[in-house]
Amino acid sequence: MRLAAAAAALLILFAGTPAHAAPDVKVQVEAASTSQVGRDFAGFSYEKDRVGARMFNARNADLVRLFRLLGPSLLRIGGNLVDMTTWNPRGAGGRAEEVAPSDIRELALFARVTGWKVVYGINLKTNTPENAAAEAEVAAKELGRDLVAFEIGNEPNVYVKTWPEYEALFGKFADAIKAKVPDAEFDGPGEANKTAWAMDFGRTQKARGATILSTHQYIARNDKASIPDMLASNKSGRLPTASAAMQKAWQDNGIRQWRVTEANNYYHGGAAGVSDVQAAALWALDYMSGVAARQGSGINFHGGTSVQFPLHYSPIKYDGLNPVGVQGVYYGELLWKLAGPGAYHAASVTGADEVTAWGIGNNAFVNNKNTTAVTATITLPHKARHAKVYVLTAQKLDSTEITIAGSKVGKDAKFTPRPENIRVAGTKATVDVPANSAVLVVTR
Repeated sequence: MRLAAAAAALLILFAGTPAHAAPDVKVQVEAASTSQVGRDFAGFSYEKDRVGARMFNARNADLVRLFRLLGPSLLRIGGNLVDMTTWNPRGAGGRAEEVAPSDIRELALFARVTGWKVVYGINLKTNTPENAAAEAEVAAKELGRDLVAFEIGNEPNVYVKTWPEYEALFGKFADAIKAKVPDAEFDGPGEANKTAWAMDFGRTQKARGATILSTHQYIARNDKASIPDMLASNKSGRLPTASAAMQKAWQDNGIRQWRVTEANNYYHGGAAGVSDVQAAALWALDYMSGVAARQGSGINFHGGTSVQFPLHYSPIKYDGLNPVGVQGVYYGELLWKLAGPGAYHAASVTGADEVTAWGIGNNAFVNNKNTTAVTATITLPHKARHAKVYVLTAQKLDSTEITIAGSKVGKDAKFTPRPENIRVAGTKATVDVPANSAVLVVTR
């Protein structure tokens, strides 16, 4: 009897004890804005040999749907293999080692049916200006208005020693292309994890048709991959330092835009369990926010497949040329896309570490990298009455089972989110943000 009485007393005691409340976080989204987020902010980058391999096939219904779900946006064709893939004007097409006119026609058709624009890479390292111009002429004709710019070479600082040497080489190729395609535009210099040539490129190449000041950025080599380091990389180190340098080079030279035309977390393909999981989705969101805050026009996350090494970080996962699903980075890009285009607003966060926030238009993101949930009270830039809340979540940071508003993205792009409806009191909205998750509040 004594044991039963003691047990009953314990039950009463614990039943009357309130559950531990989630910490309160205050998010103040600034009313002022200094940059705009366009529809093509969250894009893709693929290796050049994927054109000849016919990965971009308008009859691949699943791939078309996955591009449409995220787009319309910008597809950059380049990578290491741009400087190893040859142009064959008389080729039959369908060979990864070379690009033929029919391959470009397939790419152009894919661009039209998906609504995506293209930055088209041209071999610099093992090519001639005349051959480059011949390929560019066909690409311009086939892609038409869907061609945004030519990118001459990939990461030329890897194989060209000095800026003067690169400037002379780029000039020869660009002038040859302009002779065939008078209204051609270019991006560059697209250095590998450096920005040393950006200022000089902007100063000297604007008159030649350079409209995108570009860089390629990764955190580190994949043998250094870890979730804590990945999530910390947006606070200090290579990524924010490069963004600041690109912003200054862009501002000082009046180029139309600056963009990270190739990026992902860890180069040489990333690492399974780090680059393809929930943590990568949260990392991608913070990275896009950091670039937008520095007035960048977007990021092309590298992916697809490669003969060099497995691309664990690829937003879309493939079996050969066919998509079999999407991974962490895609989910981060998709949540970003759901906010729509608009003015970027910085935000301050008080009450918890490892929580970041920002706004696009009158919508707000809260990114919680903590192992505990938080309750966020958000002050929006403008008044609203109602909002939908999309939660990007998984059980753990290293989980591949990711959802947005309760829905996965299928390999056929099936996506049926069920966002929560909440009321907004003036400019105030309160949302629960699970551990290791991000929320998007879309006002109306």
